[in-house]
Amino acid sequence: MRALRTHLPLYLLVAPVLIYFALFVFYPLGQGVWLSFQKAGLLGPQGFVGLANYHKIFVARTVWDAFWNTLTISAGITIFGTLLPLLPAIALAEITPDWLRRALQTTIYTPYLLSWVIIIGVWMNTLSPIGLVNSALIALHLIDKPVTFFASIPWAQPLLIGQTVWKDMGFRALIYLAALMSLDPEIIEAATMDGAKGWHKIRDLVLPHLAPVIGVVFLLTLQGSLHTFDSAYLMANGRTAEKVTTLALFAYQKGLLQFDLGMASAAGVVLLVLCLVVAAVSRLLVPQARL
Repeated sequence: MRALRTHLPLYLLVAPVLIYFALFVFYPLGQGVWLSFQKAGLLGPQGFVGLANYHKIFVARTVWDAFWNTLTISAGITIFGTLLPLLPAIALAEITPDWLRRALQTTIYTPYLLSWVIIIGVWMNTLSPIGLVNSALIALHLIDKPVTFFASIPWAQPLLIGQTVWKDMGFRALIYLAALMSLDPEIIEAATMDGAKGWHKIRDLVLPHLAPVIGVVFLLTLQGSLHTFDSAYLMANGRTAEKVTTLALFAYQKGLLQFDLGMASAAGVVLLVLCLVVAAVSRLLVPQARL
């Protein structure tokens, strides 16, 4: 009790956060897990069915397709979304005029502020049969007829990965840039005087300095990519749906479109377990990251 009275102001400061998580995270999470063992529809739970929903989950081919789609898309987004932003971050750090650096920072950050509806619309116009990319490829005689990118099954997952990486690249580049600003310039100057070239300075000084930040960005990107929904929902059509349907999108389709809330909740629990397992494994593989 003495410790409680001593630290009461601190407990009061933490209380709103705990209440928020209890009401809007842990309680809905518990309700979702409970609902996954129920037969539930539009009118709510209709009775306990045990593991029947999970049995339907693991024997359905569409669920396994969504599972592998989730892993494949997540892997692509995580790898490219972690490594590619290093390039603009290092380039921005080398730009001397502050006004130009700030202008470029704003430019590359802008896509992160746009909604997925706008992002998909921009890409659809650019990659349409009469869009810029097809027109350029035809003009260069690289293709004979336009490529229907958004209706092509082989292009479905690469486009989804590419759009996500492009949208978030500016945000992650600024994270790397902020970390680069803490690198002592005298170290770089000393390496230059010793004859170190550009690549050697990046490999031996910049990347080791950014290693903890890269680890954090890797974990954040990985966890976010496992919940891919908006972009997959907007990209799905009659030809590409089987390649872009993720577990999050599958749960939405089952729960809100087909009103099978029990199976949708079971799919959500499977996604939760997948995220926990991937997070645990990634923490072992990236021990320098501290969240």
